[in-house]
Amino acid sequence: MIVAQAAPGKKLHFPNMERRNDGSLVAVAREGEGHTGQDGRLLILDSDDGGRTWSSPRVVHDSPYDDRDPMITQLGSGRLLLSWFETDWTTSPRTRRGVFVKHSDDGGTTWSDPVRVQTSMSEPRGNPDLGWAAGHGQIKELPSGELIIPLYGTLPDDPWQRSTVVRSMDGGESWKAETESLIAAKQNTHYQEPVLTVLPGGKVHALLRIGTAASTMDAVRSQESWSDDGGRTWTVPEEIDLVTSSAHTEVLRNGDVFLAYGDLSGHFTDRRGTVGAVLRNPGSSWSGAPRELVYDSGTGDQANPAVAEVRPGRVLVLGFDSDTGRLVGDYVDANSIRDEPADPRRVDLAALHDAGLLTIDTDLVYTTADRPHVGPVGAIDGVVGYWDAAWKNTEAPAHYTVTFDEPTRVMEVGVALKPGHAEAAVVKVRDASGSWRTVGELDNRVRWGDELAWFPVGPGRTIDKVKVEIIESAGWAVLAELGVRGPGAN
Repeated sequence: MIVAQAAPGKKLHFPNMERRNDGSLVAVAREGEGHTGQDGRLLILDSDDGGRTWSSPRVVHDSPYDDRDPMITQLGSGRLLLSWFETDWTTSPRTRRGVFVKHSDDGGTTWSDPVRVQTSMSEPRGNPDLGWAAGHGQIKELPSGELIIPLYGTLPDDPWQRSTVVRSMDGGESWKAETESLIAAKQNTHYQEPVLTVLPGGKVHALLRIGTAASTMDAVRSQESWSDDGGRTWTVPEEIDLVTSSAHTEVLRNGDVFLAYGDLSGHFTDRRGTVGAVLRNPGSSWSGAPRELVYDSGTGDQANPAVAEVRPGRVLVLGFDSDTGRLVGDYVDANSIRDEPADPRRVDLAALHDAGLLTIDTDLVYTTADRPHVGPVGAIDGVVGYWDAAWKNTEAPAHYTVTFDEPTRVMEVGVALKPGHAEAAVVKVRDASGSWRTVGELDNRVRWGDELAWFPVGPGRTIDKVKVEIIESAGWAVLAELGVRGPGAN
């Protein structure tokens, strides 16, 4: 669904969205020629029908600098708060000007002058890596009426990024540095883009994107921290099994939390696709949450999603398509995102291989030290993922054959090809007499998600080999997963 179109020659980035107290939606986004640039300005738009139609975007803030990562929040009083950070690209090095907030008490028709969020990090010293602050998460209202805004950045004498919160006691009209509380800071770790979620009862969760000295875009697992005192003190961050960037959360009316984020894990695609996860017990660790790919524009410049519940259990997720300059939206049924039960008929091919009861013959033999699950065994490890797969460092044709040490009764063969890229393949089996036959074909198209395409072999046919022939591929040939189902227990 197309939500908005940028002006000619411009692109839309970084949407954020809030469900107003009256049920309508308000969204904000950055418009500019590129992902960065001095012309970045902030737009606002509204929907009164659950996101099906939207007003034309209008400018809500346009400074002489690059206005970035807008966040919109409505308080219980009805006041709207807009926050963002600014960068001046005309200086050398660039100047990160800090985080700003302004408010509207008439639904967004008129706005106050911006106020700067004071922080110990906003003391630039001429080095672009020192003394700066930025923000990505929304301002959150606590049960006490106090407000907290999450920040990240560096101190004037420490290049490692930290995450903090700053407090407002007057409805967002001032943000004093003396109210700042540290969420996380550690040498050799960047704590970035803190996103706060205020749970029923007032407990606050902080989701932290993690960067390393080498990169802030690697598949490094996120961390989480908790506060039971309104963000004044925080637990030591702990790793979770999500690899998030540019996230946004919505507490659903049933108490669950819907998390939308740019996925850096490589599980669904090699690009930063938008993934949705549902936390059904959000007061405990966010590891293990079921998740699914919501949107992939097909480019690397994407994600930064926003989410709002439009009716109980149904959410709207906003993203952007940088190639077309559009904001886009997808509706998701939160109840549909669940872990699949274990398949009792699925044969554990990796265990057979480890036991010497199954061999692999393939030219998909590419490996790389920084992706330990890429290799021939990656295609039988039970995980459908871009980086959990067998690769060939050239395009198709390619082949992958597993041989059982003795003939085995097989009901179905399942195959998943390269996630997010077009491939075509033929699936064959060989019976005990040595005769090959084709049991399935996958046409040349892009496939998403983490499900296998299953093909019937017959009523418990005995076979000794399964072969996947990749006959067309967009780029390097990849087999994400090969699965086999047996007859199950009698």
